[in-house]
Amino acid sequence: MSEICKFCGGDELRPDLIRIAAMPGGTLYFHKDQTHPGRLLFAAERHVKRATDLPPEEFGAIMRSVHRAACVLNGIYAPDKINYLILGDLGTHLHVHIVPKYKDGKDWGKMFLTDEPRPVFLKQSEYQEKVEKIRNGLNRNDA
Repeated sequence: MSEICKFCGGDELRPDLIRIAAMPGGTLYFHKDQTHPGRLLFAAERHVKRATDLPPEEFGAIMRSVHRAACVLNGIYAPDKINYLILGDLGTHLHVHIVPKYKDGKDWGKMFLTDEPRPVFLKQSEYQEKVEKIRNGLNRNDA
């Protein structure tokens, strides 16, 4: 029997993520591990494993949404760089890690870990505040 997909199933399958918004091509999530402040994840709307499983227009919509999210992060967090990562060796649903990086922060100049050995978790109120800031940024016309 195959496993239920984390992104196709209910929120209980994503305890590490907080849903921010539906966007063209998929859904944007706030990652609860904030080792890299502002870390997000964008999951494709359709259950596909590879970017090449989508028509170019659909993959383009995903990347435009990722770009929009990154612009919002730039305005809120002012990172020195944002890393984007699409792996899929083990995952069965196309998704993009959106990870702000800071020159004086963890993993600058190196690959970040998707499963941090010592994750940084916030208080529930802090998650709510940060998610709301990102939602507000997405709702602005200039984002």
